[in-house]
Amino acid sequence: MTVSSKTAKRLLYDFMFESEGAKEWVEDVWGLSPFLGQGAANASEVLGAFMEVCSEQQLNEIVSSLYAAHQESIRELATASEWRVPIDPKQSVDAP
Repeated sequence: MTVSSKTAKRLLYDFMFESEGAKEWVEDVWGLSPFLGQGAANASEVLGAFMEVCSEQQLNEIVSSLYAAHQESIRELATASEWRVPIDPKQSVDAP
């Protein structure tokens, strides 16, 4: 089972920003510290650019990997039920 690129991107944003929009998250961090806020803005921009160049398969692999590593925290997200994206290891981008 895989999810569309659009769904994978939504799941990744939810994981990163916990249902808060990226812009709001950056503004919150910026309010705490302009130095950290700049880092948050950069992280948000890099995440967006990264997701634009990844294939659907790569995005699904990232979702699957994050789910395997962070099941406890993902269970708390509004999108928790959508995170179960098993990947066939033979189809992995990094497969030998």
